[in-house]
Amino acid sequence: MTKKGIIIIAMLLAAVAARAFDFSATTTTGQTVYYSIVGSTTVKVVNPDWDSHTQPTGFMALPAAVQHNGTTYQVTAIDAQAFRGCSALTGVSVPEGVTSLGRMAFAFCTSLDSIVLPSTLLEIGSMAFTSTAYYGDNSNISPEGLMFIGPYVIAARASIDTVVVVPEGTLGVGNMAFYSCEQMPQAVLPETLRFIGENAFNNCQSLDTLKVLNPVPPALGANAFLNVPAFTVVVPCGASDAYGEAEHWSELTIVEIGCPPPTPPPPPPIGIDKAQATSFSAVAVEGGLQIQLTDGETCTVRDIMGRVIAQLQSTGFVPLNHTGLYLVSSPLQGKTLKVIFNN
Repeated sequence: MTKKGIIIIAMLLAAVAARAFDFSATTTTGQTVYYSIVGSTTVKVVNPDWDSHTQPTGFMALPAAVQHNGTTYQVTAIDAQAFRGCSALTGVSVPEGVTSLGRMAFAFCTSLDSIVLPSTLLEIGSMAFTSTAYYGDNSNISPEGLMFIGPYVIAARASIDTVVVVPEGTLGVGNMAFYSCEQMPQAVLPETLRFIGENAFNNCQSLDTLKVLNPVPPALGANAFLNVPAFTVVVPCGASDAYGEAEHWSELTIVEIGCPPPTPPPPPPIGIDKAQATSFSAVAVEGGLQIQLTDGETCTVRDIMGRVIAQLQSTGFVPLNHTGLYLVSSPLQGKTLKVIFNN
């Protein structure tokens, strides 16, 4: 290939790389946002190369849907690094319908201190809000050492050394949220939880027990428990099969809690002593007792007063004329069966 050909290809590749979006549109709050088409009616928000385009400023309300060439597209994702380094962006509202927030999506937006996330999220990428004003504000950290944005845990203090109870209503744990909480012994996750991100508990070396209250396994990201020694996942009664079949959960040790004590076995039929052996039995039937003996075994039937009613040399039937308690003893077995005859 000639030098001229190499230069042309390099220029074409550069042009393709520079055009990292399919179209742009203006939000109701005045910012220009760039989109890539990912499906027949879906798009994701992408980074157009902010060095070459005007960065958004102020408060930005991203739309749930945009139109382009006569087609309405639903916004379903914010791509990795979509707004990385937009330092004059002060607030953002991500619409319902967005399910994925990419890695470092708003990283280094140093003025960003107001963030609204939708209830539809199923993934929050690692370092999505690192080096933002929100991330650096200690007032956004709960007394337990957790940082929330709406119903999502996005980070935790590495110094946590007690049991962490994530409150009910929390929908997700972001990627790397508990990364290197090396002294945290246990964590309790609520019934409302829908997802746990990639590397969420990576390097939590003291984690002994993870209690998950949702009977439906939350989506579990890859390597969520990387570098965590043997630990136990505790789930609600009846949920262990579901967790045992779910992706990534199936690789963990699952136990159930909250199960009622086992149901005791049913009582033996009336007329049969609980301790009877299968080779020696006495059952009250119509008109008397049906007695089962092994070969060479004998038995004696007595009434409650100790009077001998019958002696058997083999399996047989003993007729009775009176209702009441009867004792059937076998010298060979060393047992006496108590049988109530009432018919």
